[in-house]
Amino acid sequence: MSSIKRPSYLRIDALKELGNIGSAHAVTGLSKLLKKRIDVSITDVEIIPIQIIYNLFNGPESMVSVVYLEGYTDDFRSMMFLIFPYQEADKMVKMIAKSSGREKESEEYCMSVLKEVGNIMCGCYFNTMSVFLKKKIMHSVPQISRDMLGAVMDSILVDLSVESDYAIVLETAFNLTEEECKGFLFLIPTTETLEMIFSTIGIE
Repeated sequence: MSSIKRPSYLRIDALKELGNIGSAHAVTGLSKLLKKRIDVSITDVEIIPIQIIYNLFNGPESMVSVVYLEGYTDDFRSMMFLIFPYQEADKMVKMIAKSSGREKESEEYCMSVLKEVGNIMCGCYFNTMSVFLKKKIMHSVPQISRDMLGAVMDSILVDLSVESDYAIVLETAFNLTEEECKGFLFLIPTTETLEMIFSTIGIE
């Protein structure tokens, strides 16, 4: 495992602040999608070894919906994932369908909605990092997969050859009127990228 400084409270607080600012920006995009205001908040932040991601769910065989994209620039490379357990993904789609006056959701509609939510959330987080790091971060077109968590993560990380041992986990709550669903945002940067982020924002 690559060496990395032990995460401090300052580092965690900085990541949570980045997440909350990104979420605040995402509210506008999601509200347009739902045609109603939706509140998004980061309820918890951790830096964990990648292998422990499965512990946040019911193991690698958990059925999930995953939206993912890659952020990159000259000295920045990270993958970003928005992961919903199946029940929470269905809840999100129903919330949006209900706000749009739809009664039935086709598989195509479900995938389209989740991809757009992931695109807004991940894109806003990368845009927020662009401002803080003072560099233009490009990102790929979002992709979506609905499968067992282990199969999805192994396929994505192997194909993209992401060299990283750690993931930044941002537990995310979506609230629309009296309804709520929860998902997880994962930022998986290379070790060099993670240290560059903390160095740039002045946190050792």
